This record gives sequence, C-alpha cells and structure tokens, in this order.
Amino acid sequence: MRRAAAVMMASVFLSRILGYARDAVIAYQHGATPETDAYFVAFTIPDFLNYLLAGGALSITFIPIFARYVAEGREEDGYRSFSVIATVMGIAMFFFILLGEIFTEGLIPLIAPGFPPDQIQTAARLTRIVLPAQIFFYLGGLLMAVQYARNRFLLPATAPLIYNAGIILGGLLLGKTIGMEGFAWGVLAGSFVGNFVIQVIGARRTGLTFTPRFDLSDPGLKEFVRLSIPIMLGFSLVVVDEWMTRVFGSFLLAGAITWLNNARRLMQVPVGIFGQASGVASYPFLSALAARGEREAMWETLSVTLRWVFFVSCAAAAVTCVLSREVVLIVFQRGAFTIEDTLQTAAALAFFSVGIPMWCAQTIISRGFFALKDTWTPTLVGTGAWLLTLPAYYLLTQRMGVRGLALASTIGISLYAVVLFGILMRRTVGRKGVPEISEYVKMAAAGTAAACSGMFGLDFLSRWTSWETFTGSLVRFAAGGATVALIYFLCALLLRSKTARTIHSRKDMLRPPAVPNAPDPGEPPATGA
Repeated sequence: MRRAAAVMMASVFLSRILGYARDAVIAYQHGATPETDAYFVAFTIPDFLNYLLAGGALSITFIPIFARYVAEGREEDGYRSFSVIATVMGIAMFFFILLGEIFTEGLIPLIAPGFPPDQIQTAARLTRIVLPAQIFFYLGGLLMAVQYARNRFLLPATAPLIYNAGIILGGLLLGKTIGMEGFAWGVLAGSFVGNFVIQVIGARRTGLTFTPRFDLSDPGLKEFVRLSIPIMLGFSLVVVDEWMTRVFGSFLLAGAITWLNNARRLMQVPVGIFGQASGVASYPFLSALAARGEREAMWETLSVTLRWVFFVSCAAAAVTCVLSREVVLIVFQRGAFTIEDTLQTAAALAFFSVGIPMWCAQTIISRGFFALKDTWTPTLVGTGAWLLTLPAYYLLTQRMGVRGLALASTIGISLYAVVLFGILMRRTVGRKGVPEISEYVKMAAAGTAAACSGMFGLDFLSRWTSWETFTGSLVRFAAGGATVALIYFLCALLLRSKTARTIHSRKDMLRPPAVPNAPDPGEPPATGA
C-alpha cells in the first residue's frame, strides 16, 4: 500500500505542477476576464454528465465487482461484465453527450444566471468542444479500475499528466489565435490520449479482453448499477460545491469565477498529493479486508492512513492560509494577471485552505463505506451537507463576496467529513474509536496555533521584505513556510500528539545508538573476560 501511495503521490504532485503550468499560461495570456470565466463554466455540464453516470466513481463501483470475480477464479466472467458495462453505459454516455451538444445554449443560463448574452454564447461554444471528452473519461475510468484491481498503478498514474500536458499544448499552440478555444481543444486531445489510449494499453497488459455486449441481464451490470444509483441520483457536496461557486460567482465582479477557480486549484494541491493519492492507494486493500469481514482491521488500516494524512494536511493548511498572497503572486501574477487579481484570489485561498484537512479526510473516510459496498450513506450525507450549507453560500456571498463563497465551502466540507467519520466509526469499531478523536483535535489545535504565530511573524518580517515582489514573496514563502511548519510540529509535540511523537521517535532512531560503558577513545581497550 505504501508503494502504491508513493506512485499515486508522485503522479498527483507532477500533475499539480503541470496544472500550475496550465493555469499560469491561462493567467499570463488572458488574466481574469469574462472569457476565462466562460471557460471554467464550460466544464459544468461535462462534469455533471460525468457525475450523473458515475464516471467519477468508476474505480469505486467497479473495483469490488471485478476483484470478486478475480478472487473466485472467474476472470472470464469479470471480462464479460466489463464488456457489458462498457457497452451499455458507453451508449448512454454518447446519448447524453448528444443531448448536451443540442441544448447547451439553453442550459448555460441555468448554470451561470449572472452571465450576459455574449458571455453565454462563449461558454456554450467552449462547452461543445469539451463535452465529447467525457466518453474518454468514462471508458478510461473503467480501464483504470481494471488495473487498480490488479494492483497496477503506473499507467493510470500517467493519465492526469498527459491530460494536463494536452491542455498546455493546446493553449500554447492555439491560445494566441483562437483564445480560450485552444485550451478547450487541448482538453479533448489530452483526454483521448491520456485517459483512453494509454489505459487501453495498460488494461490489455493485465489480460483484459473486450467484446461489445449489450446484455441488460448481466449480474455484473446489475450490481454496478445498484452501487452507482446513489452516486447518480444524489447531489453530494463534494461535487456540487464547485458548481455552487460558479453559480453564485456569476453574480459577482467579472473575473470572480476565475479567482475562485484559481484559489480552489491551489487548495487542491495538498488535497491531491496527500488525500486523493492515499485514498486511491488504500482502497483496494480496504476492499479486501471488508470482503473478508475484518471490519476492525479495515478500520485500523483506514485510521492509520487518515491520521498521517490529517497530520500533514493540517500543516499544509496553516502554511497556505498564512502565505496565501505570496503563493498566488508566485504562481499567477504575470502577464495579464494583475495585483488586484492576486489579492482577490489570495482572499479566497485563505478561506479555502482552512478546509484542506477535511477535504483530505473525506477522500479516505468515504472509501471505507465504498469498501463495504455502501454508496448510499456517503451520498445521502453529502446531499444533506449541501442542503444545510446552501443558505450559507447565499448569505456569505452577499456579505463577503469571493471570501464568503470559500468560507461556505469550508463549512460544508467540514460538516460532511465529521458526520461521515462518526457513522463509519460506529459501524466498524463503535466506542473503541472515540479516544482517537482527541488526536485529530490536537492536530487541528496545533495548526491553529501555528497559523496565528505565522501571521504575527509575517508582520515582523514585513520590515525587511515585501510580498508585492516576486523575490520578496519567494523569500517570505520559504522562510515563513518553514517556520510555520516547525511551529506546528512543536505545538503538536507539546499537545502530546501520538502522530508527532511517532515522527520524533523515528528521528531519534536514525541516530547511532549509544554503547553502554564504552571506553574513551583515548584509552587502551580492556582485556580479560
């Protein structure tokens, strides 16, 4: 599981670097404008279609099915079910893509009701380019699930890298001539190569065979649909949150959706590296333990993973919150991206970053339910969290603008993660898991203390360095980030965090052991017995 996590963390890290390059190219060429807002809104319909057909959860729903066939020595039945699912759901995906292409202009006003007519036309044109990519995401998700079930992680790990590279190339080659359409064509090309062509090669190496089959009575298809229906019908906050920022952001200043999107992308860097990668890597192992009925062992595996991820994500949250202006300036402020864009993006990032530990936590906790073949509970809890948070989106947007939307997002994801954790603990170990809660409280308290100390320290540092310049921000980020991380670790030790003490004890183990009664180097060696 550590090896798998290392592969996925490396993939996510490199993908985030490419994602930074992608967003930096957009910021440099176009800044934050109505056209960039339209570009980001253009992903809403494709994302919804992907979500509607459970494309975003293919690994979650298909891995347990395929893994059971493999464990029972019925690989041919597993390949048959794969063929049926790919054929039936692929046809459904194609049908909805066709509907989306036809009705795009009528749907955009529902997604971004604050857009004027010309911006609606731009968003519709970009949506029509991006929409067909969903067929490659869907089939690629199935192909990657087969590889995950075989504990093959390398080629699936290349998918986001190739995808982002395609967007960058599309923007560099076409962005200056056809604007944001160049990036949209890059989305289509990157999804075809990275999420489909490469994954076909990887799945075939595992022995997968595919024959188009349309068999609605296939037991694998029935189980797939049964597990996917909650995800298809429920509007979990994990997915809807980004839609909410686009809907309410369309009523704010021009560029607001771009500010929020850039801030969210930066927030998602540690979430992807620590949370998403660990969740993907641990899921096959959690599924195996759940299949054997070893719920306490499954909880222990999940709990160990969650503690380490929560520990590092609290540090990342403190650093990102304190140094939000410096981070945004280093990443984005060049070309058409102005100082005002930096300030607005940093304001949103500061509030988004508070939720980093909870975003990381939910990626792991939810997989505990999925390993138990329970897709209803995460969906219902996520839908409830969204409905309860909906008034906060409206009220906080009215009072605080982009900062309010980011704060509402953090409130919603915190509610979702905490409730989900409590339900999973009750179903697996019950009250035995209650003492563990104090460990997460200590980490959160250490992160809060480190952030407060870091803000005070930055005010002191401002006498010598200014964040308004690239060099100044770089110096402040390096010095401030290291200081906040160190303060966080010391606070965690003072609060007697078991995770921090484990790190400290392992550091001590790296030192040469002391030899009892060792002779002084200047003395001759002892003789005798």
